Amino acid sequence: MNKFAWLMLLLIGAIWAAVQPWLAGVYGIINLLTFTLYYRDKSAAKRGKWRIKESTLQFFALIGGWPAALLGQYHLRHKTQKSSFKWVLWCCIVLNSAGLSLLCYQQWHPLLDAYR
Repeated sequence: MNKFAWLMLLLIGAIWAAVQPWLAGVYGIINLLTFTLYYRDKSAAKRGKWRIKESTLQFFALIGGWPAALLGQYHLRHKTQKSSFKWVLWCCIVLNSAGLSLLCYQQWHPLLDAYR
């Protein structure tokens, strides 16, 4: 999983930069925030403190923070046992990837048509 997550980060970064440079920055910030949320939630869980809602973690995954969510799960060993959370996370990954693919298609559509 670790190699997969890093490979996905690299691939997504290349796609973002190709689509729109500003989008790469937005996704970078979202991923930093997502990993920070996972870190804080794991820390709060260890100390028995107030936790971050699962819906918040899932929302950040949906809007593009899923690579950091995968890294947070792996490196922090957080939210790895709850199958319902993992199922929703993978749905977020699919939905975000579909949206990014649509954005890429719209951006590259004229180029693709030129080669038909």
